[in-house]
Amino acid sequence: MAGRFKVPFSGLSGSYIPHFVSSMVMTVPFMLTVTWLSATESEYSFRQDDYRLEIAFILTALITLGWLMSMVVGIVFDLFPITHDSEAYTHTHSNQYLLVNIIGQILIMGGIFSNNLSLMFEMVTVGLVLLTWGLISIAWPSWKLHLDSKEKQINCGNVALIPALLIPVSSLTVLGCWIFRQETGLLEFGFSFNVVLQMGTIALSLILAHFNRRLSWDLVKFSDFRPVVAIYLVLALGHCFSVLMYERGQVTESLANFSQSLPFFWAFFSTRPFKMIRKAVGKNPQPHSALIGSAQWYFMVVGIMSILPDFDEGKFINISYVTLIFSTVMLSIWGSGIYLHKDHLHQSIHNRSFLYKILVFNFIGVTSLFMIGFRITIFGDNTDLVYYFMRNFALTSMIIYMLIILFKDLVLSLDTWHRIPMHYERYTS
Repeated sequence: MAGRFKVPFSGLSGSYIPHFVSSMVMTVPFMLTVTWLSATESEYSFRQDDYRLEIAFILTALITLGWLMSMVVGIVFDLFPITHDSEAYTHTHSNQYLLVNIIGQILIMGGIFSNNLSLMFEMVTVGLVLLTWGLISIAWPSWKLHLDSKEKQINCGNVALIPALLIPVSSLTVLGCWIFRQETGLLEFGFSFNVVLQMGTIALSLILAHFNRRLSWDLVKFSDFRPVVAIYLVLALGHCFSVLMYERGQVTESLANFSQSLPFFWAFFSTRPFKMIRKAVGKNPQPHSALIGSAQWYFMVVGIMSILPDFDEGKFINISYVTLIFSTVMLSIWGSGIYLHKDHLHQSIHNRSFLYKILVFNFIGVTSLFMIGFRITIFGDNTDLVYYFMRNFALTSMIIYMLIILFKDLVLSLDTWHRIPMHYERYTS
């Protein structure tokens, strides 16, 4: 089957590796940045009440448009040219994105370390422009891929294309909200747009792609793919505007919180979680990615968090947003990345690890967020420090474990790495 592909198609296979490594490496300065904000007395540190929203916006953008997005783009560059039989993506696109993305992250983090508020804002703006530019650079090849699929009458997997086309537009929206942040509510709008609409849609699409296309579990009918994602987009966009209206005093906080829970509950129930459970842990359990399965159920957890009365945000602007990124988004992206990596090794899905260690580490981080929300202070004056340590430990452990997997499989393993991942035909069927 691999022989029918032209060289340029399979030539991009393996491009996910530098993107994955970049993602892992860039988390190190990111965590140093967060530590610096926690330990210093600068006018925009976590110890201050000023500029909390701006810092939350910046750090979230570093994650979603920076090191975590690099993994998403790596999956796109590796998988789409093969599964969609298209020359739309090239090594130039891949390398350009990687370089611009890293420079953008460095500029933003350098601005934070400058300890100068005005300089920090300027460097963040330049950094966000570069992160956005990097994502816009893949907009044309993504659109060309879509056009090629229609011309060749190839089932292009429209759900998979949604993030590829949505991401550049979303990044422009986030950048615009930052530039015009002086307008009431725009910063909050961009914050919610980035997390709920952009990253939530990516997570939902990856969950659908895994269970329906990769595993052929048919949790959702193929004809329902577009409606499922479309309804999520509408609900997420509705929440974004409700946040904007709340900041302008046009709607109540309870309405804004309720609108926040709707896309999460929809994402959970529309992907048939109970049918997934029956297939995963029934009489004849079928192999799957436990990370992606957990990401599906975390949608419900975040939805509940969104509507809990008197749930304390702690020092976070929106603790449910943080939980969504740390759980659903991160697990769905990393789970998809690891599964793709194992597909390139042609490792039987029956012999793959469920990666429960990553789930345990992730649960520790999520638990710290819940303990903040319920104001559990069993550690006295050191409570905030303990929670901070739990989250750092969780994220560090997950990243180290990911690097071990890549190093073991690519350097120490005797398994053969293949340019064409196994069962790619399920994505094109």
